[in-house]
Amino acid sequence: MKDKVKGLVLGITIGSLLTGTGVAMAANTTSIQVAFKQVGLYIDQVKKSDANVIIYKGTTYVPARTMSNAMSKDIRLSNNNLYIGSNQANSTGSSSSSNSTTTPTPTIPTPSVPTVPTTPNSNSNTATSTSAVSRAQAIQLVKDKYKLNGSSYLLTDVDHEEDDMYVVHVYEDVVDDEATGEGHTSTYGWYYVNKNTGEITSMF
Repeated sequence: MKDKVKGLVLGITIGSLLTGTGVAMAANTTSIQVAFKQVGLYIDQVKKSDANVIIYKGTTYVPARTMSNAMSKDIRLSNNNLYIGSNQANSTGSSSSSNSTTTPTPTIPTPSVPTVPTTPNSNSNTATSTSAVSRAQAIQLVKDKYKLNGSSYLLTDVDHEEDDMYVVHVYEDVVDDEATGEGHTSTYGWYYVNKNTGEITSMF
C-alpha cells in the first residue's frame, strides 16, 4: 500500500520527466540513481496491465496514470492538487474533463467472533441449572453401579461434558518413580451419564 500511495502522488512527475535508463532529471531537482523495471500490475489479485516502474532506495514508484487506469478512476491535477476519481469541481456540479464513473468502495462486514463455550472444570461438582443430575451425582452413580465406593486406589472424576452427557473417567494414578513422583494414569473405564435420567453407558 505504501508503494501504491507514493506511486499515485509522484507518478505524474516521474512518468513525464524520467529519461534514460538510470538517472532521473527535472528542473529544480537533484539527480538520483534509480532502477527501471517492468512489472505486472495487479489489483485485488487480478492483473490489470504491465507497468514501467522505478525503484529508489527500496521503494517502488508507479506512474499515477497507470494506477488510475488500473483502478478505473479518472485522474487530474488542479491547483497543485492531484485528484483520483471525483474532485471539487465534480462535487459542486461543475463540468469535468472526464466522463468516467467512480466505482463505490464496497463495505466489508467485520466477522463476529464466535463464542467458545468454556470447558467445565473436572473438579467442580456444581449442578447446572438445566441438569437433573449434578456432576457429583453422576460420579456417585458410577461408583454405585460398579461397586467402587470401597476402592482406595481408583479415582472417579467428570472429565468433561458432551451435550446432555457427563463423561466420567475412572482411573488409577500409578507412580513410576517414587523419588521424583513421576508416573502415569491407568484407566479403569470411561462412562457416559445422562444428565437428565442418570442412565450410565460404558464407552467400551
